[in-house]
Amino acid sequence: NKSYLSIIAIINLYKAAVMFKKKRVVRASIDDAEYKVNRGHGDTELPPNVKEINSFPDKDYLYGSISTERSFLLEGSFDPFRSSLSLSRYLSTSKITDLECFVHFLKGNVGPGMLGIPYAISITGIILGPPLLLLVGGLCLYCMFLLLRCATVLANKYSKPSLGYGDVLELAFQDFYGNENQIGRKLSNAFLILTQLGFCSIYFIMIAENIQRVIENNVEGFHLPLKVYIVCILVFIMLLSFVWDIKTLAIFSLIGNVFIFTGLITIAVYVFQNPNYENISATYIGDIGSLPIFFAMAVYAFEGIGLILPLENQMKNPSHFPVILTIATFCVLAIQLFFGILGFICFRYDIEGSISFNLPQGITSAISQCSIAFTVLLTYNLMFFVPMEIILPTMKASIVQFSSYTVEFGTRTFFVILTFLLSILIPHIHLFIALIGALASSCLALIFPPLAYVMVFNDSISRGKRITCWCIMAFGAIICVVGTVYSIIKIVKTFV
Repeated sequence: NKSYLSIIAIINLYKAAVMFKKKRVVRASIDDAEYKVNRGHGDTELPPNVKEINSFPDKDYLYGSISTERSFLLEGSFDPFRSSLSLSRYLSTSKITDLECFVHFLKGNVGPGMLGIPYAISITGIILGPPLLLLVGGLCLYCMFLLLRCATVLANKYSKPSLGYGDVLELAFQDFYGNENQIGRKLSNAFLILTQLGFCSIYFIMIAENIQRVIENNVEGFHLPLKVYIVCILVFIMLLSFVWDIKTLAIFSLIGNVFIFTGLITIAVYVFQNPNYENISATYIGDIGSLPIFFAMAVYAFEGIGLILPLENQMKNPSHFPVILTIATFCVLAIQLFFGILGFICFRYDIEGSISFNLPQGITSAISQCSIAFTVLLTYNLMFFVPMEIILPTMKASIVQFSSYTVEFGTRTFFVILTFLLSILIPHIHLFIALIGALASSCLALIFPPLAYVMVFNDSISRGKRITCWCIMAFGAIICVVGTVYSIIKIVKTFV
């Protein structure tokens, strides 16, 4: 979901530059010319406006193989970085090494969502928090493997070169019901839109609150309400939202990665150097009644479920991906535990929804807060790109009395203002993170992958595996329902 577009844009930007130089760029659009890949069943007929430019040797894929992989160049000026969310389809000549895959997955999961982990640990305490975080991480990893297995089987069955998250759900429903059922695609699109627009609203709050802390910590006697800062940054975000070129957005993302790691390292150094071990037993057990908030924020922090399929599709050695995925996930968990435990020990129950807000006045806090604010500002449009790619085609097809550009400007403006209004309505970052984590992230990470697996392997799945999948779905559903209701109640209480 959130990290998917950012990481793939960076991969594609670098690889495309090399391929342009070698004149081996793939310019093919699923929207403009459906193409098929030869999987050992004979040659495929190419569309009239597509010509073959290269052939590649056999590639071994996880749980199966593809005999021959071809890439096609679409005649014309189509931009390969736009149109489809499954960006990896366009760059089959571009393969990444095991180390590159590991780094990209790590970057995709180490972001602003990690800043809320210390607050989540403060809810449960040091004794319960880390084991429960490991539980959530383990379940998310298991669901990633289920999704991978489904993608491989469905890609082979339907002769698809690669599949994205939405493709897997769509084909899983078709496979189970035996018809052209679109409910899987509609479900994935709905929750992707909900998740990404929720991220965008959270970004408004995160940018505004970090800027507020920097200014008011360094300008004596100056104070403005948080909502004023949110209104001020609306102008900048509105302008950025009209940058449509994904290659330009990839540059923003690359710069943002540098700043987010600067901010995280600054925070890590501070909490490591300033632990508070006085009366440590008071941190052992937290508020058990707030467990729904903990689980929602923990699921929100695992941002990599939408990233695994494009990364696996891009690898030179896809059979290595399960090991890399496992190692990378445990590295993410280790970093989260480091931030969560040390951050909580450092600030105790005064911890805020983002740990960057707790840093004391000084150069350390200024560097961290500025870095995070700048990162989130640059990343907003990448998160905004995903729902726009889903919504805009429908809007342009429905509103034919206006030009395509007019519809796009109007749609983008409407949804930027919508995310702005949501941030004004709920200016409490930890509650907003919990709401999005419970309502949307739990479905994408814990409910849909086992559901797809049960559908795809309905005839061959063992009883134990079926029970496991249904238990994970039940756990995800509990987080979704209870977490959403609990978050809404908490949000309502802030206005009473």
